[in-house]
Amino acid sequence: LDDRPAAAGGKTAKWKAESEQFRAAMRAARQISQAQKAGIDIRTLPIDSGPDLPDNRVPCPHCGRKFAEETAERHIPSCKNTKNKPRAIGA
Repeated sequence: LDDRPAAAGGKTAKWKAESEQFRAAMRAARQISQAQKAGIDIRTLPIDSGPDLPDNRVPCPHCGRKFAEETAERHIPSCKNTKNKPRAIGA
């Protein structure tokens, strides 16, 4: 489908991995809607979520939020001194 060489190190380009993940989600949604129309229980369908995308963000040890590497270098020292830290979601 795509004759271009892979990114450095044999990894798939980020845009391509995101595209494949989106296409897999669209296929899964199509399978679910077809199963619902046919009266099939959707819990029995094998769903492929596509390739997992690596999360390259750095978590803050103080508040738990994730940032890009440069942003984390600025955020973490200032967050260490913050008195009103945001609470974790669902807590």
